[in-house]
Amino acid sequence: MIDKVRFLNKLKISVLNKNILLGSLNYLPSDLKKDLEKTFEQALIFYRQNFLKGSLKAFNAKELFLPKTSKMPEFLKGESLLIIISHNKVKYVFQTLVEEITPEGYKLRILNPRHEKKLTFKTVIPVFFSFIPYDLFLNFLQKDYYLIRESNFSLNSDNLHFYDFIFDEKNKVNEKFKKAIHEYQIKGELVNISSEEAYIKTSSIIQIPEKVLLIYTKFEISIKNKSLNFGLLCHLRDFHFEEDNTFFLLHFLIGFKPEVWNKIEELIKPLVK
Repeated sequence: MIDKVRFLNKLKISVLNKNILLGSLNYLPSDLKKDLEKTFEQALIFYRQNFLKGSLKAFNAKELFLPKTSKMPEFLKGESLLIIISHNKVKYVFQTLVEEITPEGYKLRILNPRHEKKLTFKTVIPVFFSFIPYDLFLNFLQKDYYLIRESNFSLNSDNLHFYDFIFDEKNKVNEKFKKAIHEYQIKGELVNISSEEAYIKTSSIIQIPEKVLLIYTKFEISIKNKSLNFGLLCHLRDFHFEEDNTFFLLHFLIGFKPEVWNKIEELIKPLVK
């Protein structure tokens, strides 16, 4: 199984812009709230790494309706859609869930920010990660690259892998990227994980290189005769120091689809608190 996305699109939505995650339409600025129909005309729907347009309507502050059209893909119940409204150089983002499907369209429920359940481990899961240099990040903005996740995902498999790579327009792995993810590695441990984020702890104070935005993580989760191997490209959302430890909040540039994450959660359940 391969997920392929245009890397520049992903960087724009996940890294470059000032995004404010909201859990209700009530939290929009007043000038956007007073005419929601007009506000929704400029809204974009981000789904499976693509931007879509749709005629959104509000039932109330927490529920939306998206009519079906011939140009719109068919969404499944339980799938996640991001609704993005740009205004004055700020992007207001609503994470929504397809709650109900009707012949006319889709009922979407706006989720609370960071609603996802975090799986916290009761055993140490080592993590190795590398900072992606800022000059390489700038290079990604100037050329046509693709972010590809290669996996052997199967609902019947107990040995899974998920690896992120950056390919150029000739379908070759970027050599500087390949070098960066092996050149300088820091060891930490996985504190918790969700389908979108990982929280990592190191047992020392780590000096973060200036302007670092991307981090590549590698870790293996093993239990009995099962194994899951990950090599994931992440956006550094936040970090802080506590005593002699450094904690990193990392957002996966490609999140895990519900059916994939459900399988991962099933496999690692014995290691989770």
